[in-house]
Amino acid sequence: MLKKVYNVLFMLGAILVLVSSVLVMENVLWGKYVFAAGTAMFIVSRMRSTYEGEDFRLKRLNRLYFLSSLFMLGISYMQFKGLKSWVAVLLMVALTELYVAVRISWYEKENKEKDGSSESDGSESDGK
Repeated sequence: MLKKVYNVLFMLGAILVLVSSVLVMENVLWGKYVFAAGTAMFIVSRMRSTYEGEDFRLKRLNRLYFLSSLFMLGISYMQFKGLKSWVAVLLMVALTELYVAVRISWYEKENKEKDGSSESDGSESDGK
């Protein structure tokens, strides 16, 4: 149940970040406040959905997720200071998020295939 709440919080934060990024580019005054609220939701959901296992690769990838969320705090600060370089940092955060999401899915798929092939090998040898 709590995981669903954090997933909804993550999605709501992501939508707010996306919409408010456009608002800030269009010089809407309250857009940066919406971005800060979305960033806060994003960070809270990332803090509560950490990886608890022993796999070093997944730990590293989840640390990258959290680090990119912290960079969003810097983006919010840049928006409040009126700096235009926040767009480049947001692009780097988006690319990092994309990279980590793809790597985690590939790694989990790879592990599932290894587990599936070792189970099928064992069952075939028992049948002979």
